[in-house]
Amino acid sequence: MTNNLPEIPQLAPTSDNDAATIANQVVAAVNAYNRNLNHDEEVGLMLTSFGQTVTVNITGIGYIGTRLIMFKGFLTNNNAPVELLQHVSQLNFLLVSLKRENPQEEKKHIGFVGK
Repeated sequence: MTNNLPEIPQLAPTSDNDAATIANQVVAAVNAYNRNLNHDEEVGLMLTSFGQTVTVNITGIGYIGTRLIMFKGFLTNNNAPVELLQHVSQLNFLLVSLKRENPQEEKKHIGFVGK
């Protein structure tokens, strides 16, 4: 059986546990996952900490101050725009494969968003 799991990015060790460092690591991991998907797929986040399962199509990742990570995107069930803020000590999400909304367009690269 062939293992088709994406390679985990090798990130330089850091003693910094601030939001900027962690956001950089999350962006690298998300883009590595996205690169290994088929042309008609893109990366999303699945969250289960709200009493239900919520899936977000990611459009950007950023940080606020030294302790908050921000995910921007839209809900897959109704296209409502969302911004998720999480403390760096509480990051917990599942990267999932989503069908691309516009497979004829170039595959998106997840980058930083400002706040």
